[in-house]
Amino acid sequence: MDISNNSNNSNIEKINSIFKSIRSGLSKALDFIVKIKDIIWFVIVIIISIFLMSQCKSKNNLERDIDILTNNTYALTDSIRNYKDELGNVVAEKHALQLSQDEMEKTIGKLKKKNTEYVSYINSNINLKDTIYVEKVVYKDVVIDTIANTESGTIHLEKNDQFNKSNRYISANVPYTASHPSNLSIGDASFIVEQNIFVEGTITRDNKTKETVFYLKTDYPGVTFNSGKGVVPTNGKQYDRDARKRHGIGISIGPSFGYYYFYPTQSFKPAVGLSITIGYTFTPKAFQW
Repeated sequence: MDISNNSNNSNIEKINSIFKSIRSGLSKALDFIVKIKDIIWFVIVIIISIFLMSQCKSKNNLERDIDILTNNTYALTDSIRNYKDELGNVVAEKHALQLSQDEMEKTIGKLKKKNTEYVSYINSNINLKDTIYVEKVVYKDVVIDTIANTESGTIHLEKNDQFNKSNRYISANVPYTASHPSNLSIGDASFIVEQNIFVEGTITRDNKTKETVFYLKTDYPGVTFNSGKGVVPTNGKQYDRDARKRHGIGISIGPSFGYYYFYPTQSFKPAVGLSITIGYTFTPKAFQW
C-alpha cells in the first residue's frame, strides 16, 4: 500500500515538475519577446509590406485586364476610317487588338519556326480607283490605202507619274483601222501597268488610356483602305513565364521559439533565439505557373 502511494506521489511530482518547467519556459519566452519586441515589430512590418505589395500587383493585373478588355471591345466594334493628312496622303485608322501569344496563334496562325513569337500584325483590303489623263497620244505604224480609202495604225498612250514615294507607269497600244466615211474598228489592245505603291503601317499605344491604334498611310492617289486588322501581343502568361528566374537566393531573419526534451533531467526546456537563414532555390519553369 505504501509502495503504491509512493509511486503515485512520484508521478505527481514529475507532472508538477513538467508544468513548472513549462511555466518557467513561457515566462522566459515572454521576457525574451519583450526584449526583442522591436525586432518582432520589424518582422511584422515586413510581412505586411509583402502582403500589400502582393495586393498592389493583383490590383495592377486586374486594371491591366480591364484596359485590354476595353480596348478589344473598341477594336471589334470599330470601323476603319479614311482621311487625308496635311500632305495629301491617304491615312486609315482603326483600333488594334491586344492578344496573348496563344490568342494570336489561334487568330492569325501558328508560327512555323521554333523559338519565334509575334511582335505585331497588320492586314488590310485596299481598293484602287483613279482617273488618269494622258496628255500626249502618238500614232505609229500608220498605213494609208488610197485605193480602199482606209487608214490603219496603232494608237500609243504612255504616262509616267512620280509621287512622293510611289510611282506609276502606264503604256497602251491600241490598233485601229479607219475607212471612209466614218467607220472605225479597234483591234486587241495591250496595256502595261507598273505600280510601285508605298504603304506605311504603324501601331501606337496611348499611355493614359492604354488603347492601341494602327495607322496605314500611302501617297498613291485613288487608294481606299476598305478594311483592316491590327494585333499587338500582350505580356500574358507566356511572357511572364519567360521572365521568371529559375535560380534564387534569399535571406530571412526572425525569432524562433520551441521546446526540447532534456534527457539528463527528464524535463522539457524552452528554446528561444534569433535565427538567420540563407537559402538557395532552384525551380524549373515547368513548375512555375
